[in-house]
Amino acid sequence: MSATASRSASDASGEPARAAAESRQRAEDYSRLDWVPRDQLTPAQLAEAGPFCAGAYVEPTRPGMNDNTPMSEAPTYLSAKASRYEQNEQIATLAGDVVMRQSSLQVEADEANLHQLDNRGELLGNVRLRDKGMLVLGDRAQIQLDSGEADIDNAQYVIHDAHVRGTASYAKREVTSIVRLKDGTYTRCEPGDNAWHLKGNNVTLNPTTGFGTATNVTLRVKDIPVFYTPYIYFPIDDRRQSGFLPPSFSVSGDNGFSLVTPYYINLAPNYDATLYPHYMAKRGLLMEGEFRYLTQSSEGQIGAAFLRDSEDERELQSDYREDRWMYNIQNRTGLDSRLLAEVDYTDISDPYYFQDLESQMDVGSQNREFVDQRGTLTYRGDSYTARLNAHAYERASVINITPYNRLPQLTLDGQLPFQPGGLNFAYSTEAVRFERSLENGFYTNDDGIPELWYDERLQGLARAEGDRLHVEPSVSLPLDWTWGFFKPTVKYFQTNYDLDLDAQGRSTLANTGETYNSSVNRGVGLFSVDSGLYFDRDTTLFNRQARQTLEPRLFYLYVPNEDQDEIPVFDTSEYTFNYSSLFRENRFSGRDRIGDANQVSLGLTSRWIEENGFERQRVSLGQAFYFRDREVQMPLIDYREREDATSDVSPYALEYMYRFNRDWRLNADFNWDPDSHSTRSGSAMFHYQPESDPRKIVNLGYRYRNDTMRFDQATGRWTFGGDYGTPGTPEYIKDYYKIDQHDFSVIWPIVPQWSVIARWQFDYNRSRTLEAFGGFEYDSCCWKLRLINRYWVDYDETSLNPDLNEEPDRGIFLQVVLKGLGGIFGNKTEGFLDQGIQGFREREDQSM
Repeated sequence: MSATASRSASDASGEPARAAAESRQRAEDYSRLDWVPRDQLTPAQLAEAGPFCAGAYVEPTRPGMNDNTPMSEAPTYLSAKASRYEQNEQIATLAGDVVMRQSSLQVEADEANLHQLDNRGELLGNVRLRDKGMLVLGDRAQIQLDSGEADIDNAQYVIHDAHVRGTASYAKREVTSIVRLKDGTYTRCEPGDNAWHLKGNNVTLNPTTGFGTATNVTLRVKDIPVFYTPYIYFPIDDRRQSGFLPPSFSVSGDNGFSLVTPYYINLAPNYDATLYPHYMAKRGLLMEGEFRYLTQSSEGQIGAAFLRDSEDERELQSDYREDRWMYNIQNRTGLDSRLLAEVDYTDISDPYYFQDLESQMDVGSQNREFVDQRGTLTYRGDSYTARLNAHAYERASVINITPYNRLPQLTLDGQLPFQPGGLNFAYSTEAVRFERSLENGFYTNDDGIPELWYDERLQGLARAEGDRLHVEPSVSLPLDWTWGFFKPTVKYFQTNYDLDLDAQGRSTLANTGETYNSSVNRGVGLFSVDSGLYFDRDTTLFNRQARQTLEPRLFYLYVPNEDQDEIPVFDTSEYTFNYSSLFRENRFSGRDRIGDANQVSLGLTSRWIEENGFERQRVSLGQAFYFRDREVQMPLIDYREREDATSDVSPYALEYMYRFNRDWRLNADFNWDPDSHSTRSGSAMFHYQPESDPRKIVNLGYRYRNDTMRFDQATGRWTFGGDYGTPGTPEYIKDYYKIDQHDFSVIWPIVPQWSVIARWQFDYNRSRTLEAFGGFEYDSCCWKLRLINRYWVDYDETSLNPDLNEEPDRGIFLQVVLKGLGGIFGNKTEGFLDQGIQGFREREDQSM
């Protein structure tokens, strides 16, 4: 694995510099390879060298190094300390610092014999051949003067930009600048360090294409052979070329031994393809492939996969297929400057596909619950946006209710192009069809025991489908001054429904107490006033000059109560409460509920901004005051039984941010209920990752929430709180959705090249560790190793009871990365590190 560091300020931290200093003495002995010690590199060269390399290969500036004149047309330049010419044999002999240059090719030696009759040269002693970013050294060489073809004995070579070196018993430079090596080696390790290298009978290096090949190859670690392949194709610079990519292999309990051997196909500069043969000992061969393209007006990719699964652990489960497949299409096309077409379509053979199989491809959304099947056409006018959307979902889980598809959805949003008297006239419209195919009967779990599908548990209007037409005109008068703002707004929501309800839904209306009406209309008005002031003063914060602001805000909202019990919920939920909730016009997302309101919200924000514009600290505190109960609720929720709906005041909402500097920051929010004198929700997250040394990461966080409005699939009803299911039923889990967790993670260098890696995520609500891992990382100039012991709660759907699908798992993960070849073993390790440690990806992107 390799990446170009955006900044190599590692020396500023001191530790990598000390590591480099330890090898600086031996680094100076390799100047004949154009090796430059670290303390002699420029800042730009340091950025390319990486933090743990004692130096870098730097091609010296020389005349003609960028000359592209064909060899047959280029003049030859010669220089030496002494020369003689034998007239009879027509041989010129040069001695002492011999330099011969033709086009971009330059040859140096202690002595040279030039044969005029056959245009041939013999080079003796300290031979150096330079051409197009490559250096080849040897004891003696034969060179064809008219073509540049050369044969070099006992050769060493360097490819400067790729940080690559190697040796060969014999090297041949062809007319095309291709270099062929007999018994050659290849490594990215610095001179004198053979931590790893490739050794092959025949090695070919092609600077024109940027790739090399080798046959009968052994991968050697400390000169011990550890891996053999009859053929390998590897990059010698950053250009793309067809061929095998570095393989990776792993061992797991689910799949056994796994081997992935990607093959890359460089079809053209703007499109390519990759095949991913993935052999799993317990399942068989998973064949994946993807095609990517980029044109002047389009970009996208097409991928597909197939596996005939030989693992029979799910053979009794509903919807399982032995022939497992997946395909994905992603595309963005600009049809003109205003019209954009987008497609993101994924289909899978069964809902367990992504639980069992890890795709090597970039498959849009690998959501645990569903995958997208979406196509969108968007037109952007000068003052409006029109969008035609078709959005369906394919289930990637069996324990969730089947979501509604939008087939189709048409929206038109915008504002009038003129503003008479400063008034802003805006509108938002939507026409959409909601439909879905519910599961019927029983689901069979992995033991062959039937369980009632969650879809089958839906009752009443929860089973409805239908069309929704929504029109939302508004007029506002935004007034802005340097010292504040004032914005009154008037809106009207008109929504018409044309509903369908199946026989089971009609027969269970009595159970829910609902009323079905195939045609429902709702009209609701809204009036709001948003206003604020701005004050500031010069002050100091921890002996730093800053400008402190004081920004009070007052928001009044009035929405009359409109009975909406006959309206099903298609795409609506209730926002979780936070500081932003104080200034929302609707406490519900979506358009199936317009919350009634008569309230005033007060908020106060203060910021500390330094002279350079850096925001050091920000704190916001607010509360809403209610003049009436909030009667509009989600279906089957009685507002009189919910304290949130009858309280005269909202919880206190606090948001806080502090940046110790550009490397340290703390974010927190806290919501406290004055009625119950208890915490409703809160979180705090501390993150440290210095720009000067992004290898250092510290994260410490805590989350608490117990005020969620959600749909309980076990009961088929909306509910408030953290319990799953109904008390006394087999599915009941108390406080299942309550969040009370801490999360700590760290990556920290303990000595220059060794770092510790750890994470601990603990759930206080259920008194269990969700994930914990610890280990170490060793990083050097040419290879990296990670060894991590991990415990985690694994999720695998074997039944409809989510508690039974969660089981603890353990594993020891080893990852080996040979820089220049990539991850050879344990690439899955990066997956859980990236997901579990904030800042890990930025750390990897800035390291070599």
